[in-house]
Amino acid sequence: MEFRLPELGEGVNEGELVKWRVKVGDAVKDDQPLCEIMTDKATIEIPSPFSGVITELTAKEGEIVKVHQLMLKGDAKGGAPVAKVEAPAHAAPTHSAPAAAPAAKAPAPTAAPAPVSNTNSADVLASPSTRRLASEKGIDLGLVAGTGPNGRVLRDDVENFKSGGGSARVARSRGPQPVAADERIAIRGMRKKISEKMRQSKDKAAHFTYVEEADVSSLVKLRARAKTIGEKKGIKVSFLPFVMKAMVAALRKHPRLNSVVDEATNEIVIKHYYNISLSVQTEDGLTVPVIKNVQDKGIYELAKEIQEVVDRARKKKLTMEDFQDSTITLTNAGSIGGLFATPIINYPEVAILGFNKIARKPVVKMVNGVEKIVIRDWTYFSISLDHRIVDGADAAEYMKTFIDYIENPALIFMED
Repeated sequence: MEFRLPELGEGVNEGELVKWRVKVGDAVKDDQPLCEIMTDKATIEIPSPFSGVITELTAKEGEIVKVHQLMLKGDAKGGAPVAKVEAPAHAAPTHSAPAAAPAAKAPAPTAAPAPVSNTNSADVLASPSTRRLASEKGIDLGLVAGTGPNGRVLRDDVENFKSGGGSARVARSRGPQPVAADERIAIRGMRKKISEKMRQSKDKAAHFTYVEEADVSSLVKLRARAKTIGEKKGIKVSFLPFVMKAMVAALRKHPRLNSVVDEATNEIVIKHYYNISLSVQTEDGLTVPVIKNVQDKGIYELAKEIQEVVDRARKKKLTMEDFQDSTITLTNAGSIGGLFATPIINYPEVAILGFNKIARKPVVKMVNGVEKIVIRDWTYFSISLDHRIVDGADAAEYMKTFIDYIENPALIFMED
């Protein structure tokens, strides 16, 4: 029996074999995950269309495989020969795959596990979100045994450690320690796609960044009221829905920023709908699912959709549809910190807006015609643009309009 790579989606002819979920000798069941294929859009989990035993894997992890390429050979259940099989074209895609399929049980160990050296939490392999989770739970990452590649500590490891179900690193007795060796991590999967996408953007677009400050005191108060109402609806209301609505209101007046570049025809394609990609940090890296038709959605509807998309991204349940037809991107590093950044354009879009941290600070304001020092909620927004398409004056005018909506959020809801 032969299994060949099925169709991965419209216009997708190849992908990277990120991970085999089975090995030679494994017994598999119908619809059991066989492997993970990373395309330009998402990681797709390919299910088995048969029950039987794997006899040969004909592709290697990290290899670029073509649609209809031979992937593996196997014996169908009972050993009877069957016709060549291809997985169904509707294989369920995910942004990144869930836990690997169970392998055959190994004999119980007869000796204690080998000790590892005492580990400083700063030296532990872990993503920023995992470190943040450990910090929130008061856990020293240096005490947690990682189950990820190369001993990487995953969010589940932290959760299990907190609940008492995880493992702790075993301390080595004091004494001379071996010199630490270099660590090499293969650039593959999502990290490889991020690398390729960023390189393409820097090679193609002529980047420049414009930064503007904003008094967001009124927005902070409005969001606080919306958050209270949202909690009663079971919806977590962040600042992002308001920022997205302000982006759309400003883009209506500066439409060139809501466009993409068609290199094949040498044209600027201005979009008259507003699909905003939202950068989401996951354990596997940064991903940018799309919130579609923002112009037609209210604050609570947007908040609920953002909440669901972020949750699916972190649970590795995004589909290829989640990455299609974006017109502009919003990246938010404010929860981590920093004054402002110079984000890289999500090519072939021409603009990406950066939303940064909000902080209380003293500023000089006119109060009843008199200059006074007052405490206000303050932030910075940065926008990176493709200078081939957008001039500096265009950036300044757009940001002036956008900041006006941000500082006076009631105006957002007065738009036609």
